Amino acid sequence: MPLVDITPQTNIRELVEALPIAADVLAEFGLACSGCGVNKYETISAGAKAHGLRAEPIVAALAQARLSGRVPTIMNEDRVPARRAPGEFARRAKFTYVVPVMSGKGGVGKSLTTGLLAVGLRRAGKRVGILDADITGPSIPRLFGLRTPLAIESDPSVPAGQAPKPLMVPARSRSAIEIVSSNLLTDKEDTAMIWRGPILSGVIRQFYEQVLWSDLDVLLIDLPPGTSDAPLTVLQSLDIDGVVLVTMPQRLATMIVRKAANLIHQLKKPIVGVVENMSYFVAPDTGKRYDVFGPSYADEVAELAQAPVLARLPIDPRIVELADTGRIEEIDDPVVDLLAGRLTEALAARPKPKQMISII
Repeated sequence: MPLVDITPQTNIRELVEALPIAADVLAEFGLACSGCGVNKYETISAGAKAHGLRAEPIVAALAQARLSGRVPTIMNEDRVPARRAPGEFARRAKFTYVVPVMSGKGGVGKSLTTGLLAVGLRRAGKRVGILDADITGPSIPRLFGLRTPLAIESDPSVPAGQAPKPLMVPARSRSAIEIVSSNLLTDKEDTAMIWRGPILSGVIRQFYEQVLWSDLDVLLIDLPPGTSDAPLTVLQSLDIDGVVLVTMPQRLATMIVRKAANLIHQLKKPIVGVVENMSYFVAPDTGKRYDVFGPSYADEVAELAQAPVLARLPIDPRIVELADTGRIEEIDDPVVDLLAGRLTEALAARPKPKQMISII
């Protein structure tokens, strides 16, 4: 195999294939996604940026490893992500887009859709975060194979002499997707969160405000089903750029999703797209397509939502396996690129709303 130049513009996948020890070096910097679908398109520079790191020390360490055949010693300051302290007004400028994923109906695949959107956006070079607002039924950490509880750090923006405020540090997936979830408040993922509505709303606000988020291109918010406390907190209190509605080809589900669309319109928030999950199944042996849950109603929902259909997602056992085993980032399917690309286009087509003073 020909020798690959090691520069900030070197493709990570090609480098690891040519120089296997590069995977160990990258892992020392926290870039542990050398085998997933994201770095098929990612350069060292883009990967470093996504992780909040400088590319130069990574390139130098890779070059040294190629010469010595060993992973060199990495300085701690070169592997610690750069984070800026949050602030009620500065914070809003750090998130280019805030996009809740909503349905109104449980079991339609909101969390899976959120995960696929995040992976697709990362493959497109975006910096992505996920706020898992489904407090009592969180699925996002399992999709990304995360189990370690969130760390707590002092607010670095507090002036000297004042008591620092403790803030949560988001978990990072293998491809540097930042994630905050109630399932990462404990080391046992089956712990029940027995909280009433007002507490749930407060936790969601804390996940947004009291977290050391990095600068993000897109913050996705995985909402629980229904149209009550948690969705209202997000839709009424946060600067939303557009909602993604998730539905499935079943008339009952469509009816409930339409309720969610009506709620969003009543609150005068935009809907940027509709995703129909479990839309169809393609038999692997014959290639024949089956509408397992009946005919599609995505166009009907999209017409009511006044938004385009972003994608119709098939029933795919491969995606299910990756999701169940916490390896959703390993998906290498054009559907995630299609989904993320159409969302990006829909967001860019809408004027950015004026920033409001937060009430939270």
